[in-house]
Amino acid sequence: MSINLFFLMILTALITMFAYFKPSDAQDKKNGEIPKIELESFVVYEIGSYGIERFFEGEEGKRFDDRYEISSAKFSNNSKTLFESIRSDNALYKGDLITLTGNVHYLRADGMEFRSDEGTFDQKNSIIRTSGPFVLTQNQNRVDGTKLYYNTEQESVSADAVRGSYQLD
Repeated sequence: MSINLFFLMILTALITMFAYFKPSDAQDKKNGEIPKIELESFVVYEIGSYGIERFFEGEEGKRFDDRYEISSAKFSNNSKTLFESIRSDNALYKGDLITLTGNVHYLRADGMEFRSDEGTFDQKNSIIRTSGPFVLTQNQNRVDGTKLYYNTEQESVSADAVRGSYQLD
């Protein structure tokens, strides 16, 4: 065997090994973006001058330059007059806007609850929106409908196809 054939076989083996063990860039091609941080079973606290103002938790979270993507998400806000929390199967948290999908459940300290399959929650302005069906309850009162716009601070609501049941005291 000649020395040239030996080095050619070694070079072929190295190129084959490189091609076989080359790192996969499937995630890069998928969405063109790689998360800066990936967490599992986590809680993130936002602390202000009076203590914990907001916190959010989830089963799996990804931090990008401009947003968080979270599965089994729960967001809680202690900076308003009434403590409020909202949870869903998946959430996109960008600035003060949270886009929620799957089993959305909003709960406020005074007993007001909101349920839907999707929605957005503007934390800064305390506005909940959904384009699909929803259920809004407080104590024995219940409102069903579609396309909800609810300002939780001003207690103003607009919706389509509304059906309600109120208990008068």
